[in-house]
Amino acid sequence: MSALAELKQIAEGLGLPSGAVTFEKKAPETYLVFTPLYDDLLFYADNKPLVETEEIRISLFCKENYLLWKMKLTEALFERDFIITERRFLDLEEDTGYYHYSLDVAKEYVR
Repeated sequence: MSALAELKQIAEGLGLPSGAVTFEKKAPETYLVFTPLYDDLLFYADNKPLVETEEIRISLFCKENYLLWKMKLTEALFERDFIITERRFLDLEEDTGYYHYSLDVAKEYVR
């Protein structure tokens, strides 16, 4: 399973729309967007990768107070063994009314 697939499952468990999100109608009050940042293979003496690391930025867009969703996401990520490398408040988008908060996460997979 990939990190993106696991993040999609976490979002579904929290009842949040997620992924490469487009809305034909009005956007929901809260949703997530996933942006892959990098993936890396760790090689060893036999020149075969044993560990793959994926890092993804989760952008939380929320019209209500984002702090509760930040807490819920953090707990769900830790439960699935994600590493949180950064959490950051980015902006209150005045034109849309959404708070924009990001969490950069990484996950290691043994191959």
